[in-house]
Amino acid sequence: MKDGVYGEEQRETVFPFQDGSDTMVCFKYEQDKILVQLPAGKHFSFPIRFPIEEISYLSVVELQLKSIILK
Repeated sequence: MKDGVYGEEQRETVFPFQDGSDTMVCFKYEQDKILVQLPAGKHFSFPIRFPIEEISYLSVVELQLKSIILK
């Protein structure tokens, strides 16, 4: 969201999560994208459309979080 307006939505066709199973997901912030690493080496990225210095908010809906590691 920039200036109160959402940008174009990006959707991936791969949905690696199964109800009731554990899945490890890693988010890596790079200068021009956020890389999402999934199990079995699968990954995809979301472009950063405007300059940001930090990510201060992450929203996850209907997901049970067991642990989080920040580096």
